[in-house]
Amino acid sequence: MFLFGNALGSVSFSYGQALRAPQEIWQSLEGLPAKEREQRLVEGARTENAMVWYTNSSFDNAERYIREFKRAYPFTNPKLWRGKSRDVTQRILAEARTDQHLVDVIKPSADLLPPLLQRNLIGRYESPSRAVFSAQARGPLWTNIAYAFRVFAFNPKRLARKDAPASWEDLLQPRLRGAILFDESSLHEVISLVSAWGRERAVDYFNRLSQQKLLIRVGRDTMLRMMMAGEAPLAVTAYAYQSEALRARTAPIDWLGQDLIPTLVYPIALARNAPHPHTAALFYDFLISEPGQRMMAQEGRVVAHPKVNPIYPRMKVLRASLDSKRTHINTMSRTEEHYREALHILDKVILKRAR
Repeated sequence: MFLFGNALGSVSFSYGQALRAPQEIWQSLEGLPAKEREQRLVEGARTENAMVWYTNSSFDNAERYIREFKRAYPFTNPKLWRGKSRDVTQRILAEARTDQHLVDVIKPSADLLPPLLQRNLIGRYESPSRAVFSAQARGPLWTNIAYAFRVFAFNPKRLARKDAPASWEDLLQPRLRGAILFDESSLHEVISLVSAWGRERAVDYFNRLSQQKLLIRVGRDTMLRMMMAGEAPLAVTAYAYQSEALRARTAPIDWLGQDLIPTLVYPIALARNAPHPHTAALFYDFLISEPGQRMMAQEGRVVAHPKVNPIYPRMKVLRASLDSKRTHINTMSRTEEHYREALHILDKVILKRAR
């Protein structure tokens, strides 16, 4: 889906028109005083009059980011295309095969950035705003904008908190057979357990879990709506921030952090052949800046900027657990190492047997 009309059709500035390669432009900014650096980006952005962002963010959130960016830089003309993480990556790879350079800024999930890195499609841009981010929140070619904790959510009208499962093993209880909602795209849960437990234990566990007649659904929004409507008491692949935001609005939902909490990083990156490199850099800076991160934190998220606190007390507790063994962060290296094996388990063990 595109914002403000058909973005690709409206973009007239092409990479071939750029006087310098994007990475040359970005490298020339390094070490400049902040005001001079921004002035150069602004001057370049005024000539580009466009920017295209491919993202897996929800459309409402992505639209708000674009709107706030345009408020800060009214002379820009940002557009977005929104899709699932796999769609974002596949679209970029398909365009690269035909030598098209349409995208400027990229945000997939951590497991789907490596294919773009392997094809040398991600550029190096050293934003000064990255300096305050922790080592686990940035790589040479990407910066994490937020952590996403996958937790066990439940309907308190159907399941008392004292009876809610608190561990992955608890999900194997006979009383929960046919009562567990599970999103079909829960690859990160599988990656976390394979990484933490080892292949043999993880395969054995998911074989047993698949016998629980999991209620496989597409989309966590759909899954939570079903749970709150009373169609099932438990959703075990829910986002903590989303669950807590609903709970704060007195929706029939509660959640708990189980014994091992899969935690995702959401990398933002620039396309190596970005057709609008100045605007792309401005947008990247905006998203990881303290004001940009505060904007995201208002959604209830735990953002990566160390000076921006979550708005909900329970999310502050999760943030404090980032350095504990209980929170399992799917770093880029962990994701690459276990991706194929975890995908096989998800497709062959969980989804097929649960249908």
